[in-house]
Amino acid sequence: MIEKKFQPKADPCLPAGRAPLAEKLLFLIPIIFIAIFLFSKSVIASDCTDKCQDVYLTDKDARDKCEENCKKADAYEKIIETKIKQQGILNNQLNYINSQQSENQKTLRETAKGIETLSEKISSLEKDIEQKEKEISNQKKILSGLIQSYYDYDQQGILEIVVLNKNILNPFGQTDYIGQSGTKISDLLEEMKSSQKELFNDQQELQNSLDQSINLKGKLEDEKDKLQLSENQKEILLAQTKAEKERYEKLLSDIENEIYNLESGKSVDYSKVPAAKGGYFNYPVSSVRVTQGYGMTSYAKKGAYGGKPHNGIDYGVSVGNNIFAVKGGKVVGTGNNGKYAYGKWIAIDHGDGLTTLYGHLSSQSVSKGSQVKTGDKIGKSGNTGNSTGPHLHFSVFTSKSFETAQSKYVKGLMIPVGASINPTKYLK
Repeated sequence: MIEKKFQPKADPCLPAGRAPLAEKLLFLIPIIFIAIFLFSKSVIASDCTDKCQDVYLTDKDARDKCEENCKKADAYEKIIETKIKQQGILNNQLNYINSQQSENQKTLRETAKGIETLSEKISSLEKDIEQKEKEISNQKKILSGLIQSYYDYDQQGILEIVVLNKNILNPFGQTDYIGQSGTKISDLLEEMKSSQKELFNDQQELQNSLDQSINLKGKLEDEKDKLQLSENQKEILLAQTKAEKERYEKLLSDIENEIYNLESGKSVDYSKVPAAKGGYFNYPVSSVRVTQGYGMTSYAKKGAYGGKPHNGIDYGVSVGNNIFAVKGGKVVGTGNNGKYAYGKWIAIDHGDGLTTLYGHLSSQSVSKGSQVKTGDKIGKSGNTGNSTGPHLHFSVFTSKSFETAQSKYVKGLMIPVGASINPTKYLK
């Protein structure tokens, strides 16, 4: 349907003798359209330059100044992209720091658990060592008593030794005393040897555990330092992000107020527009789900749009759905407000005193000057501009009041504004 507008017919709006030029321009339109589609970054500048040429046909100085502003608009678009990339870098840095902190906290928990386990082991080893030292001390006393018994045996005789050492041996006769004493001494020496070996091993294990504990405590301190460093870095980044966010939100509020102020200075002359009639317009979406109405909605009362009325209707629709022209007409403007206002938008003059605006698009399928019919696909729904989620913003303005105005807050930002009418007056 749209291809019809590219047929090389004479334009009755052009002065006589201009038909050949018109034919050339119409021949180039498909190429220009494809170039704009492929190089969407140039949409603002191209649309802006076209407007300059249309508005200031005879005033070269004004046209030059206007085109200079277009260049500023293009530069602004690049600044927006840079800011978005910077925000992405900040978010990536924060995600990396959060990941590192998570790893550090995991290592801290594991290290602390290891220190706790080692502490329990060290305590157990110390008790074992203390017990073995007591056993060895007792064994030494017993051995000393046995050796003393040999000496007493030589000096005093076996009877006296038996009487004095009832706990050391059980007398089976004088002839067994030496054998029993020798066996007892041998057993005690083996026990002492075994106890001393166990004691040595326990002491070695204790020393190793102590060394390991010291290393783990050092590691724990290092991980704490790393965690604190990453926390400091995170706080710096969050402060930067918060500052950027506050500046951005302030700018959004200023622009919303600016739109309201520009539109509040315009009034609707209902004698110049069609009478309200349901079904005069088709819906711009295939599945109708209104998420916000026109005027002082509850959302507006909570502070959105600077507490000012909503100048259109929002339709809840996911990104990438087709958006349709509600009525036939001429595309009088397309633009890209970046992350501000309407994002990517299209405006259609229906030739009856009404102009409709379609905002927050993800892509535009038509360009300024295109002729469209009722129900033609003009773009895809999106979440561009100052948007809280994927949706289509649909406004109806009087054609006489509609214009694109230069924002006084953001250089190069061209905002579509006009005297708005409640769209429900004309929808089914």
